[in-house]
Amino acid sequence: MTRTIPGKPQLLAEVSDTSANTLELRSGEVTFEVEPEDDITAEQLGAVLRSTDGTASLSEISAKTGVAPDKLTTILLPAQIAGLLADRSIPEAESPMAVLSSVEHVVNKLLEELIFDGPFWRAILEHPEQVEPNVYYGFGLENWYFLSRESEFDSAILSYPSSDAIRPMANDFYHEGHRHDDIVVRAFEGLGISRQDLVSARPLSTTSALIKLLSWWARTDPLFFIATIGILEGRLEKAESEGAYYDSFLRAAAAAGIATHFVEPLRQHAKVNAGHDHGSVSREFFAALPPLPVGTEARLIGKAHLFVESYAEFFNGILEYYGDPGRPLVRTIGSSPVTTTAGVENGRS
Repeated sequence: MTRTIPGKPQLLAEVSDTSANTLELRSGEVTFEVEPEDDITAEQLGAVLRSTDGTASLSEISAKTGVAPDKLTTILLPAQIAGLLADRSIPEAESPMAVLSSVEHVVNKLLEELIFDGPFWRAILEHPEQVEPNVYYGFGLENWYFLSRESEFDSAILSYPSSDAIRPMANDFYHEGHRHDDIVVRAFEGLGISRQDLVSARPLSTTSALIKLLSWWARTDPLFFIATIGILEGRLEKAESEGAYYDSFLRAAAAAGIATHFVEPLRQHAKVNAGHDHGSVSREFFAALPPLPVGTEARLIGKAHLFVESYAEFFNGILEYYGDPGRPLVRTIGSSPVTTTAGVENGRS
């Protein structure tokens, strides 16, 4: 039968017999008289209407009253049209933590394939001393561009409409991450790069693409954006024993002889993030959510591939551009590009 009747219908009216062949439905001050039609008896009609109490499904009402499912539609459709039927069935739902776990499983597999086995991280982890110093500086620069524009997407979830519990958590997260770029900017002072240089500079197109994509998701699918926060904030791991990717980068920078005055502010920022446990933010948010509509998991997983592909391009763009020592380190707008060879220890240039 056509699904026009609620799964567990509740009749919003009192049923009473007025004659041998007529029943009366009373809802407030409105009264309806109903009579059986076709081969339905008045007794069956009364049984159906009295069984429609919100506790039984259509199949259960059919089995109890002996009225075929298609006949139930005939009986109950007028009440549905009149607004006398409510649906007391529990909607199908998905566990938020189960949804996030499935998304993380897919994302972790993609991270391994596209990022850790990608050119940037293979170079950083396998032969850090052979990587051009500008790649390390460029990593810091593109992260600063990302941090300085983080409000473009974080602010979009501050008024999260679907959950009262999420809004204060989102505000706490926003305030904890506010002005983190002030920590990272100190890494560039020893390279002769000022805040004004950075403000007037432009990030790589691959960095801008990731920022714009996250900003779009934060506004059109905030739940998916929330699922990405844990990855972006430090849960990007190759193995539990190796720690967060930022720590892997710092170890590689030390092995490459990158100057302490550049590395230390990045280390301080990593410690601040770790102190706030930002790598667990996605799980904390999802744990506070009510059950999610069926189909949420499939929707989020469907976007996971584009997210990781864009994240991989963020890293690979750094290696491709900054790996050429002839290119300017800071691409300023309307002024001469900033170049530097400072900040390398152990005699490297």
